[in-house]
Amino acid sequence: MTARKPDTLKKLQGTARPYRAMQGSAFTTGNPLQPAILSEKAKEIWDDLCPKLVKLGLIAEVDASTFSAYCQAYADWLEMTQHLNELGCKNWYQETGNGYRQVIPEVTERNKSFQQMQKLAPRFGLDPSARSGIDTGKTTDTSDKVEEFLFRKIEHVKG
Repeated sequence: MTARKPDTLKKLQGTARPYRAMQGSAFTTGNPLQPAILSEKAKEIWDDLCPKLVKLGLIAEVDASTFSAYCQAYADWLEMTQHLNELGCKNWYQETGNGYRQVIPEVTERNKSFQQMQKLAPRFGLDPSARSGIDTGKTTDTSDKVEEFLFRKIEHVKG
């Protein structure tokens, strides 16, 4: 079953429909407290992302456990990726006693961390598809001077 998209994310994306809103749905506020058990890299990720998500209203105090799992998975993925890059992709395999090649455990762990990140990221608007419709209230100048020149309306002078 697909996870239900948070109402705040729907509002930011402009897809919230009053007739679909759950009556009496739980809404919480407050900054989540960072667990002390996180690795140093996970704490850095938390410190970077959490204030941004709080500002957008996408995270609250009760989301600490889910968000800490995301931060730790991200930190583990970064650490494993760095380790594997240092090894070089030719060294990602080992030979068994029977002569078969198999992937070293670090590759499997890196992939598990990435899968965990992929599962948790949409809950906080941390992937492109979840973020694509978020209205931050800022407008971006998408005008192109060349297009304006090429496709401007030309007035014909009648003489």
